Amino acid sequence: MARVRGAGKGRTVGARSAGAGRGAVAGRRVLLADDHKDGADSLAELLRLKGHDVFVAYDGEQALALAGTLHPEVVLLDLAMPKLTGYEAAAEIRRQPWAADVLIIAITGWGFADNRRHARDAGFDHHLMKPVELGTLQALLAAPDDKSPTPA
Repeated sequence: MARVRGAGKGRTVGARSAGAGRGAVAGRRVLLADDHKDGADSLAELLRLKGHDVFVAYDGEQALALAGTLHPEVVLLDLAMPKLTGYEAAAEIRRQPWAADVLIIAITGWGFADNRRHARDAGFDHHLMKPVELGTLQALLAAPDDKSPTPA
């Protein structure tokens, strides 16, 4: 477990958040999970600069645990993570009563049709390829109720 930085100083929940988006009108509570720590931390910081409250997990089990604690509005998951894959984490999150309206987005290097189909079947709403186009991600975060599929 790691210390959460920001508005809830001293809170231990198993991830880090700068809390930059707390109180921001356009900000969303976002859970970002990727085992590539540098990439996850960099994307998290960019999203914080855009006003989002971002929590970071580095494997699928940690993502699942944090999701149950935080009840995020948006979950960004890499597909190839240790302990639980993004597919498994998304499916388990989607089964939770609180997660019916959660926007779940795959952020991955896997873009074949089978990967996209498997992601849809697991409960993902969108599938973005790495490196993620920040404008595309921002548009999805600005309209979290939009669950129309991302173009291939």
